[in-house]
Amino acid sequence: ARRACRIMGKTKVAINGAGGRMGRRLMALACADEDVELVQAVEYAAHPLQGKMVKDIEPEAQSEVVLSSQLEKGADVVIDFSSPDGTRVIAKRAEELGIALVIGTTAKDFEWRADIKKSSAKVPMIHAQNYSLGVNLMFKVAGQIAKALGDDFDIEIVEGHHNQKVDAPSGTAMGIAGGICDAVGKDIKKDLIYGREGQVGKRKRGEVGVHALRMGSEIGLHTAYYASNFERLEFTHRASSRDVFAAGAIKASKWINGKDAGYYEMTDVLGL
Repeated sequence: ARRACRIMGKTKVAINGAGGRMGRRLMALACADEDVELVQAVEYAAHPLQGKMVKDIEPEAQSEVVLSSQLEKGADVVIDFSSPDGTRVIAKRAEELGIALVIGTTAKDFEWRADIKKSSAKVPMIHAQNYSLGVNLMFKVAGQIAKALGDDFDIEIVEGHHNQKVDAPSGTAMGIAGGICDAVGKDIKKDLIYGREGQVGKRKRGEVGVHALRMGSEIGLHTAYYASNFERLEFTHRASSRDVFAAGAIKASKWINGKDAGYYEMTDVLGL
């Protein structure tokens, strides 16, 4: 059985996807946090940085931990910002080893998310669309606004990210859409429109549009538009540094350490 109470001391953290943009910032912030010990850095076996020390991958992370290809015993929590396939592998491995999961990998694949969630029967897990305080507030408030305004207002969600992002729409955009759909009783699998092209006809009352921009070095830009025939409300979140997400994931890893097996939300961590 999982420990029901937090044992005092540092949270021992492993990072999966350590060679990526987010992985590097996670290593830097983990090494800077006096309540965290970075014990493992994991990447897929053929990654070009395999065998290198963390400090050589991310100069801000002064650690001599060596990049490896498999999660091993010794970590309390593994933070995963990798790929859908990488997440699937690490979730099963964490299950086997009894290591808590903090997952930030995103994909617009409902079956994949449901499959990953199964590991929470064995270990504590958070699988958040976004780890920032502001965005998690946005998830909640976007739904409250939609409910208050009603179907006289057309809702469109626009997200923007850097030109290296491989999935669309972003997990954050889907989180905003989820908050809106939950609040007004829509079906996230059926009621979203992803972009428009050709003779699509006039806009249907109650549909929610979702659109993705890919441009330059944009870290994260999300706007929910609510427009009637007479006025428009724009609700925007801008991320100015990737560290906002890394810091949130580190906070979540400290919070989940020692929790019972189960599926937790970032709102639990933030007390929202």
